Amino acid sequence: MAVLLQGGAAWAEDCGPLKQINAVDLVAGPNRALVPVSINGIPKLFLLDTGGDVTQISGDVAEELKLTKRDSNMKLLDMYGHASTKMVRVDKFTLGRLHGEDVLMAIQPNPDFGKGTRYVGIFGPDMMGRYDVDIDFGTYKMNYFSPEHCPGHVVYWSHAALGVTPMSFRNRHIRLPVKVDGKELRAEIDTGATNTVMMGSAAKRVFDIVPETPGNVPLNNQGMAAAFGRVFSTLDFEGIAVRNPHIVIAPDLLGSKDPDNGFKTDSHVKKVDDDVDRADLLIGMDILKKLHLYIAFGENKLYISEATAPPRQIAPSAPVTVESSPASNAPAQ
Repeated sequence: MAVLLQGGAAWAEDCGPLKQINAVDLVAGPNRALVPVSINGIPKLFLLDTGGDVTQISGDVAEELKLTKRDSNMKLLDMYGHASTKMVRVDKFTLGRLHGEDVLMAIQPNPDFGKGTRYVGIFGPDMMGRYDVDIDFGTYKMNYFSPEHCPGHVVYWSHAALGVTPMSFRNRHIRLPVKVDGKELRAEIDTGATNTVMMGSAAKRVFDIVPETPGNVPLNNQGMAAAFGRVFSTLDFEGIAVRNPHIVIAPDLLGSKDPDNGFKTDSHVKKVDDDVDRADLLIGMDILKKLHLYIAFGENKLYISEATAPPRQIAPSAPVTVESSPASNAPAQ
């Protein structure tokens, strides 16, 4: 992975320092980042998932904490076909120095979510978009900053090279254009995905790749028997170059286990299932874990450098290139 140097304007005299609002020490896991939170005074771990749409809690843990389930006005679908129309109300929700009361939280659609893991919920981008969010996967620290600052004056950390990438925050998803082997795709930053994942429909539409295409590697991932892996030549987005990325190609199972098949009529889920709005590619933790990300939601920009630790020396004129990690057996949660 090569982080390419881009020049930036000097700090203006009238721009004061960033105003830090919150600091959270994340818990590291294998291609995971877990967020320590408190629910009604009880400490729990949630999976950091920028692709998770909204913050969610396991149904089993909701019962354990005696949170009353109620009907939601929104239907959630996951990548494995599960659906949920339930939510709970949390009296007190704490993230570091930030506290919320009477917080509505969706029930995670997958009944097996979190089993055998340390996390019991998903910490989604609905808990991020009001702030600037800074995540360093080298130190596993997440900071919240006020978005009230001069445009572009956000890079406070030492870095050898910096990428600045335009992005959009639409329907609580961090979207950006990328190129895979020179072909343009709609991508999403997804810290909840252990691997980088391409939708099967995009693989067929853009590359004419189907499960039977020579060079594919069969995978059986958490109920995705039709998923397979493939090594591409390049994955590029502005400032970042990944060589020989190992990408999981996953079938589209949205709504497949929903007995009401409601995603065809429900207005919210219809947006989720819109081919125009859906991401073609999820950039997962196999790539993101090597980076320091500053997400400036108000500017619609990502500021990206290499993760703080382990330290690396990167020559601006000669970017370092490494191969991405092979696909594991867990593409996404």
